Amino acid sequence: AGAMSSSSSEDADADKRVPYSRRPEWADVVPIPQPESANPVVLIDYADEYVDAMDVWRAVYRSRERSRRVLDLTRDVIGMNGGAYTVWHHRWELVSALGVDLAEELRYAGTMARANPKNYQVWNHMRLCSQVMKASGDAARATLAWELNETHTRIALMLDAKNIHAWTQRAWAVRTFGRWTEEMDFTERMIDDDVRNNSAWNQRFFCVVGGLGGFVTSTDDDGNGDGDAKSAPGDGGDAVVLAESELAFAKSQLDKSPHNESAWNYVRGILKRPNVGWGWRGEGEAIARKHLGDIFGEASRRRVGGGGEGDERGGESRDEACEPCRHAACLLAECLVDAGEFHEAGRVFDALRAIDPVRANYHAFRRAHALGLVSA
Repeated sequence: AGAMSSSSSEDADADKRVPYSRRPEWADVVPIPQPESANPVVLIDYADEYVDAMDVWRAVYRSRERSRRVLDLTRDVIGMNGGAYTVWHHRWELVSALGVDLAEELRYAGTMARANPKNYQVWNHMRLCSQVMKASGDAARATLAWELNETHTRIALMLDAKNIHAWTQRAWAVRTFGRWTEEMDFTERMIDDDVRNNSAWNQRFFCVVGGLGGFVTSTDDDGNGDGDAKSAPGDGGDAVVLAESELAFAKSQLDKSPHNESAWNYVRGILKRPNVGWGWRGEGEAIARKHLGDIFGEASRRRVGGGGEGDERGGESRDEACEPCRHAACLLAECLVDAGEFHEAGRVFDALRAIDPVRANYHAFRRAHALGLVSA
């Protein structure tokens, strides 16, 4: 993507701008224009100031000049085109070669992230700065790197609570700097703000499985060569304590929004962890039955000819309270299959075919599999 023609307000600023090609301090650089075909089908209408800056940048990039003026030039180009991948890469080479203050560079990247929140390059630049700050061996610099990552990702998520780039960067920072417990508090706040924020649920599960020590016993490498991807045994207690705590959290969120698929997937994820397993089927079944609703249509049959009055129960009408919950039914069926109660599970799958017609064939297959009519 390139910088396009400016708006009228930007044109006024551009009129005051002195082109690089006319600046005395750049007189020693011969600009290199962008190569174009002889007969382009469509010629991109770049802004004049962007063409000017890029022509000079190509020249210094080719000459491999390492200087402060080139660093400033990359900032100018990135300001006009935040997606300029090669310019970002060049800037990092300059930052490394010139000994630039990485904390300031990280702050700069954070500012650019607010302007370009869906930009891969800006988040990668932030990660590169953070890695070097942590590898310095200076605890204060490492702490500052974490704080800046936390601040910038939090601001990005305030602008868009489901920004995958910000969540990915945040997960990397949490893992690299070992801030698992703090992140649990953050995910709870995010889920309280929006119980259907699947990204926040995913981040919470990442913390539980990857860092709190309840479900893991070994250290993984995060692939970045940091050697920091360690679980933190003791922070979350043993598997049973952690599972109890997280199931209680998920249940409280299901009470607010029983048809929220994110919370049901979270419950299923906790129950399926190796150190917990479906041995906790009773707990999973209890959660499912609480929110099952009228999946067998019994309440509807009882109301036939009954006048259909809509009495309230805890703020919900009778119809809403009895509304079938396919997520609860799916979990119940899985628990029953695990317990060997295949015919009862088949009955639930039959009900799912009726209440979830879009997936009727899928539920029919699962019913046949549970009853031994087909192989997996």
